[in-house]
Amino acid sequence: MQLNPQELEKIDTLIQRSNRILIVPHKSPDGDTIGSALALYQVLFQMGKAPEIICIDEAPEEFKFLPNIEKFKIGSPQLNYDAYFILDAGANYMTGIHESHTALFNKGLEVVNIDHHPSNDYFGKYNLVNTEAPSATAILYEMFTALNYSIDRHTATCLLTGVYTDTGSFMHSNTTSEILRIGARLLAKGANLRSISKEIFNTTKISTMRLWGRVLKNIHQNGERVTMSVVREKDFTDTGADYSEMTGVVDYVNSVPDAKYSVILTEKEGKVKGSLRTLREEVDVAEIASGYGGGGHTKAAGFTIPGQLEKETRWKVVG
Repeated sequence: MQLNPQELEKIDTLIQRSNRILIVPHKSPDGDTIGSALALYQVLFQMGKAPEIICIDEAPEEFKFLPNIEKFKIGSPQLNYDAYFILDAGANYMTGIHESHTALFNKGLEVVNIDHHPSNDYFGKYNLVNTEAPSATAILYEMFTALNYSIDRHTATCLLTGVYTDTGSFMHSNTTSEILRIGARLLAKGANLRSISKEIFNTTKISTMRLWGRVLKNIHQNGERVTMSVVREKDFTDTGADYSEMTGVVDYVNSVPDAKYSVILTEKEGKVKGSLRTLREEVDVAEIASGYGGGGHTKAAGFTIPGQLEKETRWKVVG
């Protein structure tokens, strides 16, 4: 994984001359953006800086085991910091504050954009974007290593969390020999793989099971071998589940044999979110998502559009 050396040098210079540093994860935070934020927080704190993490949404319950998770604050930040790091946001709208904090995205502030999505629109004054990386945490690991920043066991656990979740426990197609080497190095530095695997992948609440039951009940495959399911807003109310509990179910749906690709449509507050996955080499779900204003990776993508879900029933006469 090659990172731009000139951009690395500029980011290092910015960090060295800054004290108050804001870290912004993307909305509806997942393991990669949370792991990136907490890892960067730990490194900056050890350097004597005053970092803060502010996200528009709360971190899901399964990440509460991570070091410094209490520093993950919810809210709308002020723009009075020396530097700003926006992590794992495939486009500026993924922050959820692109309309209320336009100054972050017009190159006027000291904004560092660290990301791995092909859809990234290079909104930062400094852009450390590598679309070959499987996760933002992998980019941060390479950045810390290149700049000789210390990676302690807490930082290693946070970094491995992002790597582990964005590669689907090292089972997705973005798992390479290089990322396995990074995982091994993080383990050598004391990363707590047992807690990561237990808390994220082997602990499931009853509400999650009930919600996934709704997803599986609604599953069907059309004539083009597209596997689809829908989740209505009422399903969350009935099961007592949070929207964050949808994490992972699309990969399960994607395990249907011979599926071209899989999509789950989720209804929330006047919007419909589509999550797409595929295991087929010839299918690019990011291209499909782009048709709805979304994006992502070749094998994992998504979109959000205004609207709601309505069930359509068709009848025909047979003789």
